[in-house]
Formats: sequence, C-alpha cells, structure tokens
Amino acid sequence: MKKVHRILPGLSIWLGLLFLSGCTTTVEVDGTNPIPKVRQVPASVGVYYDENFKDFQHTESIEAEGTWKINLGDQNYTFFQNVLSSMFGQVTVLDSPQPTPEQAANLDAIVVPKIEKYGFLTPGLSGLKYFSASIHYRVTMTDEQGNELADWKNVGYGKSEGGAFSADTALGEATMDAIRDGGALFAIEFPKLTKVADWAQRHTEISDED
Repeated sequence: MKKVHRILPGLSIWLGLLFLSGCTTTVEVDGTNPIPKVRQVPASVGVYYDENFKDFQHTESIEAEGTWKINLGDQNYTFFQNVLSSMFGQVTVLDSPQPTPEQAANLDAIVVPKIEKYGFLTPGLSGLKYFSASIHYRVTMTDEQGNELADWKNVGYGKSEGGAFSADTALGEATMDAIRDGGALFAIEFPKLTKVADWAQRHTEISDED
C-alpha cells in the first residue's frame, strides 16, 4: 500500500502536466483603435499588406501551460489601415507590392508594412503579475520612381494585469496595446525620417500650388 501512495503523487503530477500540455488557449484580440492625430500629407499612397500581416497568427507551446494561439491579424490590419488613412490624403490597398501601370500612374508612393516577430510572456514565465506582448514591425516606403524613402523598424509593447481578467482576455488586451503602441510609433516617428519628410514637403508644396 505504501508503494501505491508513493506512486500516486508522481502520477498525479504527470497527468496534470499532460493535461496542460494538451490544452489550447485561443486568444482573440479585440479593442478600440484610437488614431493618433498627425498632419496629413496630400498625396496618394498605395499600400500592400501580405497575407502574414492581414491574417497573422502566433502559436506557441509552453511547458506546464499548454498551447497558446493568438489571432491578431484583423485588428492589426484595421488599425494600420486607419493610421495610414489619417497620414495620407488617399490610400489604395494593392494586391501586389508591384502596382499595375494604371495604378502606378496615380500613386505618389508605395508603403509595405510587415510583422517580423511577435512574442509574449505570461505571469508563469516572467514571475510578474501581468501578461506582456511585443510586436516587431518593419515598414518600407518607395516613391513614384521606385527610390527607397524608408526602411523603418520598431517594436510595439503592451501589458495587462493578469488578475483583472481571464488569461486569454489579459493576453488579448496586452496584444491590443502592443498594436496601438506600434501604430502610434509609426504615425509619429515615420514622417520624421529625412527622406520621408522631404517627400512629404515636396507633395505639400505641389498641393499648395494647385
């Protein structure tokens, strides 16, 4: 009987870990998208979002926590589309990073945003009381002649208290904050890049002359 008692605790722990490793927590990212107020450039811009950007999904298995599946593509796409629309007079979504001749004739620049990396930490991993998320963005921009204006990289960060929400909601909130942070950084910092600022000034002057 003593042997049984010695085995059962270990078996219980093993079964618990097995159960957790088989669990999947799906995180649907949702929330409001306040758009930063920026000076709009009176120019027509084409933007190409690849499928990874529009449908971004991160899946990661963590020992003793199971599998996490985070869907952030929809919110990410919506927020960046709104941000770009506030930054430029006209925004056309392209099916390819190379516009058709007809499209190119009416575009002043092409912007291509990408997600290069997503990461997150749970309280169980960090030892802290909150969930955190980070999104590594890269945005390139070329002018109407194909000259590179920018190759911008930055990281959006977000966090949410673990005790205030369920685990999936908390990580969703942290991820939404990271999207907002990344979009705000883009709206504020991107126009300050030297070549982008020169391009914007040129098109503003052309618009004023008209």
